[in-house]
Amino acid sequence: MNGQHFWNNTEPPPQILHKQYTIVEKDNILKTISHWINEKEKPILEEIRTITFHPKETVYLVDFSFVLKALNTTVVFQNTKEGLFAIRVGDWLNEIKGTGQYMGSTGAIREQGVWGKRASWVKLEGRMDGNTYGVAILNHPNSINYPTYWMTRGYGLFAANPLGQLFYQEYHGEIEPKEFKLTLEPQESAIFKFRVILYEGGRTKEEMDDIFREYLGL
Repeated sequence: MNGQHFWNNTEPPPQILHKQYTIVEKDNILKTISHWINEKEKPILEEIRTITFHPKETVYLVDFSFVLKALNTTVVFQNTKEGLFAIRVGDWLNEIKGTGQYMGSTGAIREQGVWGKRASWVKLEGRMDGNTYGVAILNHPNSINYPTYWMTRGYGLFAANPLGQLFYQEYHGEIEPKEFKLTLEPQESAIFKFRVILYEGGRTKEEMDDIFREYLGL
């Protein structure tokens, strides 16, 4: 962002600096505010994150909403395969050392079929101690550049990246690839929305499609 690396950055600045949080216990909601700090140690972006927890018997749903607002300068998110919303999974669940397998909403499977492609949702399922477990990430249509592109690595990085459009289109040899350069003028904002699902037992594509429709309230 603005030529600075906020991903894979171990020595600030730049950095994403946590500022405050609030908890709404009755609604299982955690809200946080963070500032994205540039190399001059000045905040250029405010992140308001809302996380809502929905615990169920064999399924755990976690909704994430990120509102990113430019503060006093123009903010440009540049084209890169890195980012934006990511989790890491244990070795037993990845595709290289474990039993895991990705599947996207298009029906494509494994890293080779899902990586760098658009999809409304992607799931990763594997087996441990004779049981099947899975984690899925769903992308809401109200989110920026829906449906998102996916950075699904066999070693266990599981990421949704709506901002790396040009990189992924060029990698896959698409005709007339187009850059999606998200630009926020001062006080402008953008929203990113995802649902993470942790579950026991396998889920078919059809079942995941139903789960996605439920996420949309359909």
